[in-house]
Amino acid sequence: MTKKLSLIFIAILSISCFITINTSHAITSKKVFVIENVAVDETSSTALKAREKALEIGQKSAWKKLLERMTFPEAAKNVAGISYSELRSLIRGYEVIRERTSTVRYLAELNVTFNTNAVRQFFLNNNIDYAETPSAPVLVIPILMRQGVASLWESPNPWRDAWQNLPKQRGLVDILVPTGDLADIRDIAAIQALRGDQKKLRKMAERYHAKTVIVAKAFKRFGIKDNLPILEIIITKIESDQVEETIIDTIKGEIGDDLLDLLGVGVTRVVNSLVGSWKEENAVTTGLLLRVPIVVPINGLNNWLEIKSQLDEIGILKRTNLRRLSKREAFLDLWVSGNITLLENALSPKNLSLLKHSKGFTLSHNKNTIPEKNN
Repeated sequence: MTKKLSLIFIAILSISCFITINTSHAITSKKVFVIENVAVDETSSTALKAREKALEIGQKSAWKKLLERMTFPEAAKNVAGISYSELRSLIRGYEVIRERTSTVRYLAELNVTFNTNAVRQFFLNNNIDYAETPSAPVLVIPILMRQGVASLWESPNPWRDAWQNLPKQRGLVDILVPTGDLADIRDIAAIQALRGDQKKLRKMAERYHAKTVIVAKAFKRFGIKDNLPILEIIITKIESDQVEETIIDTIKGEIGDDLLDLLGVGVTRVVNSLVGSWKEENAVTTGLLLRVPIVVPINGLNNWLEIKSQLDEIGILKRTNLRRLSKREAFLDLWVSGNITLLENALSPKNLSLLKHSKGFTLSHNKNTIPEKNN
């Protein structure tokens, strides 16, 4: 048993990224309004004054991080500087960890928990679109093209290194990067990823517990007129049975820039695009609630309570009205802040989906896989 747990622990540590390289850094619906590990380091005339200053600055920093996580850049900029008294009304509490002091200096890390309803109301009062639904895991497969040759697991692959070196952050989009171990090498080759081999990509997705695969192809060229370095990035998104090129980005460098100078910028551009797209698709833009009647097939009371617990974790689900409960089915109304698409996206990480019928929807369980594409 101990050996088995050790192997599981090692496996978890070996899958790291941001936007998480490590799945243990993936945010859950319960943690959306919690900002962790905010570092503070302040000095003043006394340790007490340094602490008071640090706690205020730390909570302001946490607010900015929450805005970056849930809202869009312009909105975040406009309300980032609210007064400390107004900010305190949005915070449920904070936890101080790794605290150190001297006679004039205070160092610590804070975990700040925001009041979910107060923050939502603040966004609505200020006409701020926001998203609070975490995405299902996204697996990025980074392929570098050099002189017509595709590199994936081969070393060196600075494009893969740039993805794996992302700072560990906790946002709405959970991005995973393969480690390049023997299992990865066995499951897929660069040319198979470029072709969008559904069987191979599905196997990778299953092993990393991902719902979406992004094949990120990067290659360097030089401008015809100025000979400046240019990094081109083509992103192909594979989700369910759909394959689409979603991003084509061109990053122009300066004289003397090499490939490594551009790759980090390229990763940031792709990440920002993925996060921005997810927020736009899942943005809450109105205070009106949508009624969604659903039928939930169940096999007993415990099964129903488990499903009910999963539904209770969905932020955009404001109210659940149970209309009727039998041994095999639960009939209920979901009151959602947003639309059906937002609800479907919120259900997806829990392996739940909605099937439309004449009188409403049926809540269905699905597998955590990419279905095979029909030929």
